[in-house]
Amino acid sequence: MKRSYNIGLDIGTNSIGWAIVDDQSKLISVKGKYGYGVRLYDEGQTAAERRSFRTTRRRLKRRKWRLGLLREIFEPYITPIDSTFFLRQKQSNLSPKDQRKLYPQTSLFNDRPDADFYQQYPTIYHLRYQLMTEKRQFDIREIYLAMHHIVKYRGHFLNEAPVASFKSSEINLAEHFDQLNTIFADLFRESGFQLETDELVAVKALLMDNQQSASNRQRKALPKLYTPSADKSIEKQRKAIATEILKAILGLKAKFNVVTGIEAEDVKAWALTFNAENFDEELAKLESSLDDNGHEVIGILQELYSGILLAGIVPENQSLSQAMITKYEEHQAHLKMLKAVRDDLATADQQKLKKAYDQYIDGQENTKAYSKEAFYDDVTKALKDYSEQPLVSEIQKLIELDQFMPKQRTKDNGAIPHQLHQQELDRIIENQQQYYPWLAELNPNPKRQTVAKYKLDELVAFRVPYYVGPLITAEQQQQSSNAKFAWMIRKTEGRITPWNFDDKVDRQASANEFIKRMTTTDTYLLAEDVLPKQSLIYQRFEVLNELNGLKIDDQPITNELKQAIFNDLFMQKTSVSVKNIQDYLVSEKRYASRPAITGLSDEKKFNSRLSTYHDLKVIVGDAVDDVDKQADLEKCIEWSTIFEDGKIYSAKLNEITWLTEQQRGQLATKRYRGWGRLSAKLLTQIVNANGQRIMDLLWDTTDNFMRIVHFEDFDKLITEANQMVLAENDVQDVINDLYTSPQNKKALRQILLVVNDIQKAMKGQAPERILIEFARGAQKDKSLTVRRKRKLDEMYSQISDAVLADESVRQELKSSNQDDLVKEKVYLYFMQGGRDLYTGNALNIDRLSDYHVDHIIPQAYIKDDSLDNKALVSSRMNEIKADRVPLQVVQKQFGKNMASEWGYMHRAGLISRKKYDNLMFNPENLNKYQINRFISRQLVETQQVIKLVANLLSNQYEGDNVKIITVKSKLTQTIRSEFDFPKNREVNNYHHAFDAYLTAFVGMYLLKRYPKLSSYFTYGEYLKGNQQDKWSSFNFLNDLKRAKLEDKTNKEIFWHKESGLAYLNKIYQFKKILVTREVHENSGALFNQTLYAAKDDKASGQGGKQLIPAKQARPTALYGGYSGKTVAYMCIVRIKNKKGDLYKVCGVETSWLAQLKQLKDEDSQKAFLKQKISPQFTKAKKQKGTIVKVVEDFEVIAPHILINQRLFDNGQELTLGSATYKHNEQELILDKTAVKLLNGELPLAQSEELAELVYDEILDQVMHYFPLYDTNQFRAKLLAGKTAFMQLPWKSNPDDNKTVQITQPIVLKKILQGLHADAGRVSLKELGMTTDFGMLQKATGITFTPDTQIIYQSPTGLFERRVALRDL
Repeated sequence: MKRSYNIGLDIGTNSIGWAIVDDQSKLISVKGKYGYGVRLYDEGQTAAERRSFRTTRRRLKRRKWRLGLLREIFEPYITPIDSTFFLRQKQSNLSPKDQRKLYPQTSLFNDRPDADFYQQYPTIYHLRYQLMTEKRQFDIREIYLAMHHIVKYRGHFLNEAPVASFKSSEINLAEHFDQLNTIFADLFRESGFQLETDELVAVKALLMDNQQSASNRQRKALPKLYTPSADKSIEKQRKAIATEILKAILGLKAKFNVVTGIEAEDVKAWALTFNAENFDEELAKLESSLDDNGHEVIGILQELYSGILLAGIVPENQSLSQAMITKYEEHQAHLKMLKAVRDDLATADQQKLKKAYDQYIDGQENTKAYSKEAFYDDVTKALKDYSEQPLVSEIQKLIELDQFMPKQRTKDNGAIPHQLHQQELDRIIENQQQYYPWLAELNPNPKRQTVAKYKLDELVAFRVPYYVGPLITAEQQQQSSNAKFAWMIRKTEGRITPWNFDDKVDRQASANEFIKRMTTTDTYLLAEDVLPKQSLIYQRFEVLNELNGLKIDDQPITNELKQAIFNDLFMQKTSVSVKNIQDYLVSEKRYASRPAITGLSDEKKFNSRLSTYHDLKVIVGDAVDDVDKQADLEKCIEWSTIFEDGKIYSAKLNEITWLTEQQRGQLATKRYRGWGRLSAKLLTQIVNANGQRIMDLLWDTTDNFMRIVHFEDFDKLITEANQMVLAENDVQDVINDLYTSPQNKKALRQILLVVNDIQKAMKGQAPERILIEFARGAQKDKSLTVRRKRKLDEMYSQISDAVLADESVRQELKSSNQDDLVKEKVYLYFMQGGRDLYTGNALNIDRLSDYHVDHIIPQAYIKDDSLDNKALVSSRMNEIKADRVPLQVVQKQFGKNMASEWGYMHRAGLISRKKYDNLMFNPENLNKYQINRFISRQLVETQQVIKLVANLLSNQYEGDNVKIITVKSKLTQTIRSEFDFPKNREVNNYHHAFDAYLTAFVGMYLLKRYPKLSSYFTYGEYLKGNQQDKWSSFNFLNDLKRAKLEDKTNKEIFWHKESGLAYLNKIYQFKKILVTREVHENSGALFNQTLYAAKDDKASGQGGKQLIPAKQARPTALYGGYSGKTVAYMCIVRIKNKKGDLYKVCGVETSWLAQLKQLKDEDSQKAFLKQKISPQFTKAKKQKGTIVKVVEDFEVIAPHILINQRLFDNGQELTLGSATYKHNEQELILDKTAVKLLNGELPLAQSEELAELVYDEILDQVMHYFPLYDTNQFRAKLLAGKTAFMQLPWKSNPDDNKTVQITQPIVLKKILQGLHADAGRVSLKELGMTTDFGMLQKATGITFTPDTQIIYQSPTGLFERRVALRDL
């Protein structure tokens, strides 16, 4: 017999709570278990790290390719005179102690000692320089070594200047400053900041003067860089911008938010330096805040920085080798100074100095690099007491100038372009060609001879285009490694070299394939490519969308005025400011004086613009307005966005036949960045019943995009389009291509697993409804206090005392600290100017506890806990207002004065628009549009990820008539808060399941209580207009406070408060529910990444680490190695002995997988694993005076145990994290009072009283149900630690600011983290624990008894199989 059922899902980025309920919201029993549980899984991760490794491997492989070609050129000429030269080079990385090294005494030459060579050429740059300058025949092997160095370290390709004319000291400040000023004219319109160009010669000399410190150069150049202003505020802004520009280009730490004109909330994140090794990584974190202008500013500043840095590395009129030789000589001279100084120091300071130099040269052992800055710091500290000595003073001066003990190989060498290396290569060729004419063989590719004259030049000048990717076709890669990272298209077969690249590789076709890989997909339409952010269509969309939200003197913009502003301002100006709008409205005589402009995210300007339109207008003229040429221009923009390489972009432009050569040349200089989030199909091709597209409605109405896209007709058309894609494609492929985060993709896959498993348990029957909620993260905003303080300071600086209760409020704000503003009443006090928001009377900041925080629109009417719906008022006023709106009370008592006061406060910025609307809200005057908006705000889920879930589930159950109900997360939060179901994520994982049940409960309740509103929250149903004109409340859960509710259609009572809450409490207090955890194989690197030296090798007696060879035939005793191999999964073995069988967990190394996968049957895999892990069971025993190796009797019984496999052992469930780590899976259960205490929801006195009881409650459960915590004696230590816990205060002493105070709440939180079933561990030294609490590791390996059970679970756990180890 079929059972009707519904599924509730609470979806998170690493968990899914699920519940199976009937139509009365009662849990259904399935397979003898309640249909109620949690699915846990690791959050989806980006591929950034894997991509980084892949890119590095590709780079090193191409370097090896180039060096191999160099050897091929030289081999015919070197081998006849030295037949083993290349063999010795190949073996040069072998230790002299390595038996394979055939010529241990020589590496470079067979006819002279290496020492003679190094005496003659102390560094490779000495050799390069002499090869360029000395007119004599050099040994051909010396020429090879020099060229090998040039080809190997050939420099960057960021500068496209011709090799012949390239100069390291050539910095075009005028060109760069003009580019910056063009951008700054837009960015800093208010301050009028521009870089001065009158003293560029003096500025350049200052910037390049390496005899001054960077900070001195910055200070001296500052007044020459900008024009001062008499206005103090503008002067401050201009000076700040100029200062940060100078800091950036001189390699000092600069505030990049200042130079890009960004109002940053986390200012520290924007303080960066170009010379930091992680600059690109840190900048990537700020990517979302940067627009095109910001990217361009940073790019130009980085060019200037690199230019100044390069000029310092290679001074004017010097070659690269000369500059490096100078460094060597200076380092040698400074070392003599340091040794001379050292003898006069105290012994401790001598040792500091020696250690600092050793680390500077050789690096720190197995840790991060020892930087020049760290070396300078340590030398400065060692010499700080000896400044009176002349040599010490000279050293300190050199350190200040950043010139002490320079090294030839530093991260700054990244600024060296390939042109400098190629110049030296050409000079060597031309100096030696009279002796070796073949060196000067011309480039076989005549088209490239202007770039690379000689054949050898191509080994430096040629670069495989990034858009070609790996030099292997997709088909070849698929056959060889089953990977999908190649897309190259060949013209002909055969070996690819730099000289025949264009004969073998189809650049255009490869570029087209690259385009397909680069584009991402639409947020709304599945599988549709998004538009470039600078697309003509997308920029028009952004401008219209921003314009449609504009308000002029608090009135929405009319459509006629919107279109006029678009045509007269945006179509004429690159960017538009609020001042431009105001001036336009006055000049057009629409307003007598400048009106207030609101509704923009930036108070001063529009963030959107038609910049691409204006670019193209200059280049192609009226063609930019020609409809027939729009598609071609969109292609140009897309190519510019995809291709960083100007050459391939130029080549692609040849496909647009109507462009002139001049136009192509101008277009090729344009570099557009970034992608939008919408497709051309969504904006311009989906047509409603009236023949209108989204872009048409953005132009013809003042509706914004979010409103239009959710219109019934578009919503329906989008749904149909998506269902068609899902029907025609594999669901997993669709998920892979979605324009959403890896976390959301992982969640979508897990949802399908859970839902399919439930349907399987229900004997294949589809559910009636699936009710879904996507949990929003519970992270706290750490910058909240900083932002509140900054916002108030800025606001108060612009308002007069007339807005405030009195002038003392301003002083109170100055004396308040950031932490005070976290308190709601304090923040509201200052946001209201120290006044009661309903009466205007002054409030006393010292009596805040006497005042009430009132919901402006009552909770009974609408559930809104935001600050925009809260007011700080007197207790008396709160009682008078009761459950009415302010206007119903305030106007009667205070007339219209307060309404005008609110308007004044709104214009001053103290009240947001939403708050002002709430204060002026009158439920009697609501129209149908406003009613619809209120309902939507409470019931309509707008998260796009929810729509993705609904799309997938709707496709899954196409034909089954399954209703997909979306439930807003704040509705389930309301149930928790209103009916006392506190949540603490640290306690256990059960809250996910309870939230899933609440999702089902709320969804079913809404369907019964408000059946006519079902279209607001049922996927695929569309609004048919409001069902009634008057609403007494928009708090749709408020009726649950009633004793009972009746279904008006069938008179059935569907809510009985007393029994309903009792049932909710029963579920909330469940002590055992189904919890499953995703099992998986680890993938990725074969080894832990740290490579240790031979002196750390334990096996050879040199050190204390058990090392693994980094490569085959490289013994750790000679070469060191990795400290550990990574483990893909585990296996379990049975060890047989007289006392009974023992079972041990062993790791299956990632490096074994390739061989294991070739073995098809389980017996073969077991045999392979037994051979591999035998050394772990081999012991040395003495038999009759002889040491022999004995292997224990063991067998592999379970060859494939995945990470997070669940087991039952010693009375408790656990999971395996590795062969040595167990993870707890026992959930802690606390009562409501304990949870409230942990949440900080109880009064101080009650908290202090209950702290001991909660500790005891936790301790009692640990002692009874957590036997796993006998590991490291955690249970005993937790018991013994109670005394120390009771001596701690509940609340920290606010007067003690010297130390971080440990309190009882902190310790309780740590205990929960260590007990939580998520492999957490924390320091609990406060309770006397020396090992991190929760560290459930057994270094010798995990062992089990024959009774231990492996628990195999389906995604929900509804299907489960337990196997005792004895039965395997």
